[in-house]
Amino acid sequence: MISIQLLNTASGSCLYRYAPNTAIIPPLQEKNRLNPPARNEPAFFIIGAQKAGTTWLWNMLDQHPETSLPSPKELHYFGSAELYNRGDDWYFNHFKGLDPNKLTGEASTTYFYDRVPYWYNPSSQIEFNESLPTIPELISGKFPEARFIVVLRDPVRRAVSAYLHWMKKGSTSPLLGLRKVATEMPKMRILEFGLYAGYLNAWLKHIPSDRFRILIFEDQIRKNWDLTLTDIYSYLGLDPDFRPAQPGKRVHKSWGWTRIVFSYYTGGFSRSAIGSKTGRLLDRFDVLARHAINKEDIEFLRSVYLPEKDELEKITGCSLDCWDYGEGILRK
Repeated sequence: MISIQLLNTASGSCLYRYAPNTAIIPPLQEKNRLNPPARNEPAFFIIGAQKAGTTWLWNMLDQHPETSLPSPKELHYFGSAELYNRGDDWYFNHFKGLDPNKLTGEASTTYFYDRVPYWYNPSSQIEFNESLPTIPELISGKFPEARFIVVLRDPVRRAVSAYLHWMKKGSTSPLLGLRKVATEMPKMRILEFGLYAGYLNAWLKHIPSDRFRILIFEDQIRKNWDLTLTDIYSYLGLDPDFRPAQPGKRVHKSWGWTRIVFSYYTGGFSRSAIGSKTGRLLDRFDVLARHAINKEDIEFLRSVYLPEKDELEKITGCSLDCWDYGEGILRK
C-alpha cells in the first residue's frame, strides 16, 4: 500500500512524498461502501473555501468511476436556515437514484463558515439563527463518520475573486470599488470569508484531524494537482491511480474587466445584440472599472489578513509563503 504524507519542506511549500506501507491518512473503510446504509448518505463534504478551487476538486471526484455524486454540487442545506427548515427528506431526496455501491458526498462552500445565516436586515447587517447549532455541530452530529476537505487560497486573491464574482452576477457596480463593497456590503461577506483561522478552529473542535483534510490551493492544486488527486482519492478510499479527463484544466475561466462591466450594464445580453455604439460606451466603462481595484484596496486587504498568518501556519502545519497576499495583482 502506498499512502501520501504532507511535508513542510525547506523551501516553505507543502509538498508530498510517497510513504510506502505507512497509513499516514487512513482511507475510508471498505465496509462503508460495500454495505451502504438504507439510504444514500454523504461520506464526505467539501466545505470550502469559497473561490478556492472547490469546483475543480468536485469535478475530479465526479469523474471517478467509484463515486456517484448528486446534482447540483452545492446543496447548502446545513448553511441556510431557509433550506434547513425544509427538513431531512428534502436533503436526502438529492441522493435518491445514486448508485448505492459507490461513494457519495457533497460540496457546499457555505459550510466552512461556522454559523447559519438567518436573514439580512435592511441595514445589510448579517443576523444568525442562534437557535441552531453551528454548522460543524449539525453535520458531525448527523454524519459522525464523514470526512471533510477544505481548500484554502491566498485570502487577498480570494477576496478579489469574490468581488469579481459579485460583479459578474450584477450584484454590485464595478464603479463602487472593492473596499467600499467589502466594508459596506457585509451581506456579500467578502472580508469574512477569508478569515480562515477562526473557522478552522471551530471545525477542529468537532472533527478529529484524521477526518479533516486541509489543502493549500497554490501548492496542492495549482502546482501539484497530480499528487493531490492521488492523495484525495486514497483518503476517500477510492482507486488512487485513476486519472480523470483534463485534470490540469481550470473549470471556470476568470472574467475580464470588459465582460464583467458588460454583464453588469447589459443584464447579460450578447454584445452583438446591443450595437457598436453601446459597445464603445462599455469600453469606456472598462477603463473606469480598472480603477476599482487599486493599491489602497490591496493594502487594506493585507492589513486584514496578514495578522493571522502565523496562526494559520500553526493550524495547517504548512508555511504559507506561497501566498503573496496580493502583491502581484497590481503588477499585471
